[in-house]
Amino acid sequence: MKDLIPACVPGVALACLLFGCSKDTGSTGSLPPTASSVATFDPTVSARAAAVADYQANYLGSFVSSVGWTGNSENCDPGDTPDSLKQHVVQRLNYFRRLVGLPAVTLDSSFSAKAQQAALIMKDNNALNHYPPSTWKCITPDGQLAAANSNLTLGTPGPAAIDLYIADEGVTDLGHRRWALFPALSTVGTGDTDFTNALWVIGGFGTRPAIDFSAYPGNGYIPAPLVYPTWSFSVSAADFSSASVTVSDSSGTTYAAWTFLTPTGYGDNTLAWTLSRDFRTITSDVQLNVVVGGVIVNGQVRSYRYSVYIMAL
Repeated sequence: MKDLIPACVPGVALACLLFGCSKDTGSTGSLPPTASSVATFDPTVSARAAAVADYQANYLGSFVSSVGWTGNSENCDPGDTPDSLKQHVVQRLNYFRRLVGLPAVTLDSSFSAKAQQAALIMKDNNALNHYPPSTWKCITPDGQLAAANSNLTLGTPGPAAIDLYIADEGVTDLGHRRWALFPALSTVGTGDTDFTNALWVIGGFGTRPAIDFSAYPGNGYIPAPLVYPTWSFSVSAADFSSASVTVSDSSGTTYAAWTFLTPTGYGDNTLAWTLSRDFRTITSDVQLNVVVGGVIVNGQVRSYRYSVYIMAL
């Protein structure tokens, strides 16, 4: 069994999710003319080789056969995992962040200690809950705090949990991906048992990088197996209610994109879509040109263009 649930949002952001905090922008007819943002990338042979080397060293290189958990469920001992395991989890996360042009995060030992307790709570109750009740087995205040601020998995611990968070299949708000790839995220914590992971992602924020947007897949090279069915495009405080998406390859073939809005309060505001083709099993490289138009940012209609170079491996 492999499960995950959206990372809940504390405080005011949660109220936005419950009661709605979307801004009525009115008709776009009175807004200033559309401004365009074009992300550049030079798909050279050396750049592709570097992307393959990064994939081998930091995605495949972060694989572990065992998380090395030392805890015990029967006496509610959260135990621990080796520092090397924690570093592999962060290595996998930073690989995904680098794929989309985001800065690396570092590990916070205090976050990890609390996340370890949350991981035990989920394992011992064989369920996921960002607000586990006091009646649950092995409950602790620190474990409850970590549960409210972490992405959670059941059935997949360690670095492999990062894949589930990024794919976020079946999670319509894409909360796990949006927190893991939140541009301002700078410190995280990770806790693991042999059956669960808790990745602390809310609160360890730093300086936001100077980027126009973040997307998954992003501008540049990406290995085909990591092109998950749901694509996403994020801009802080953007209104995507009138946005459109066009995806075409280098030959001019256009792929149907089914877009859907995600709720606010999970990292940056995000538009998501699925395509009429699954690119994970391609046998030769594919270049996809993406245009996201009709995005309202600070009262101006904007369009964004970028290219995803999918590598057949």
